[in-house]
Amino acid sequence: MLAYMPFTVITSVFLIIGNFPVPSVNKWMASLFGLNVSQWSAKLAIVNDASLTIGGLLVLLAVSRTLADKMKINGMQVMLTSVVSFMVLTPYKTTKAGSFLDVTTIGAQSIFLAILVSIVVAIIYRTIDRKGIKIKMPASVPPAVSSPFESLIPSFVVITLFWIVRLILDAFVNLSALSLFNQILGTPLKAMGGSLIGVVFVKMFGQLLWFFGIHGDSIVNGVMTPIFQVLQDENKTASLAGHVVPNIISQSFWDGFASIGVIGSIFAIILIAHSRRYREMKKIAGIPYIFNIGEPTLFGIPLMLNVTYFIPLMLSNVVSIIISYGAFALHLVPLPTGLVQVPWTTPIVISGYLVTGSISGAILQLVCFIAVILVWLPFVKIEDRAILKEEEQGKAEANNDK
Repeated sequence: MLAYMPFTVITSVFLIIGNFPVPSVNKWMASLFGLNVSQWSAKLAIVNDASLTIGGLLVLLAVSRTLADKMKINGMQVMLTSVVSFMVLTPYKTTKAGSFLDVTTIGAQSIFLAILVSIVVAIIYRTIDRKGIKIKMPASVPPAVSSPFESLIPSFVVITLFWIVRLILDAFVNLSALSLFNQILGTPLKAMGGSLIGVVFVKMFGQLLWFFGIHGDSIVNGVMTPIFQVLQDENKTASLAGHVVPNIISQSFWDGFASIGVIGSIFAIILIAHSRRYREMKKIAGIPYIFNIGEPTLFGIPLMLNVTYFIPLMLSNVVSIIISYGAFALHLVPLPTGLVQVPWTTPIVISGYLVTGSISGAILQLVCFIAVILVWLPFVKIEDRAILKEEEQGKAEANNDK
């Protein structure tokens, strides 16, 4: 999924320009090229059509190549076999003009299916490859020539199996693999990931992992990013069509509003801490956290295995999530449009404005920022006093030794 993420940011740049939140500026930029606003937006949307609109296919390529590298099998052939297998499951639409592929079947809504296909292809391919069931060429044949022949049997078996699945679906289910998969798993996943309770649970689980020294974001994001990206794409599609944005929770909500929590710890320290340790700490941790880089804080305070900070570590993000969700649900702030997905290092206030297209999004982030600082303040005060006491005892013992 990380290989897919840069394209969401690149596309966002073009969509920001094409749908600039200030109408007069948007009209002026369009006039520079002799276009009206709608034509200008359509031209800049070409990048979206070439990237996120085929998001499922991009994820398929990235996941299948990553799995092949991990399993130490032929990466190129696994990628190509995954693409063919995926397309075998994807029906074409037929009209009087001929057959064509509906691009939505390889878009973000197919990410879940793409991941599943990549995993199945890689596992079957590896199983056949390790059993040595392949066409073996003489040692004198160059690898560039022998490799495709060696992959012939594994690829043939994999594609045949997916073809059989397609025949079964056509004969007995009368649904495409994408429709069936989204009904069985995709819809429940979106419902879970797109709910307030689901996001709170996932965030608290990630923070619990951090408390025990495990990189919670890496583990949680690996599972939730596909869900949030699907919800993000639904918002973007609705925004481009001029419809009401359907989802409060999306990738933009997760990055820009649900993750305002631990930042309160370092700024609480900046405001009230007097111990020498924390005075030194805030010199090195404050600036990185402006850009949402929290490792200096997490490891420097430290927050991990620190019982004093367990409650704010678990609940500060929850406070931010509830405030933000309430503001969006009550229509006090426009929902993230999905047109813009900024890098996670974008400072708050800036990211809030960009993803919602409104200054109220920036104000909401400020409110969350203040709220999480208030959550952290009493706990920082307790820990700072304890550290001060230790430092004073250390000084007294050093003076006695002299």
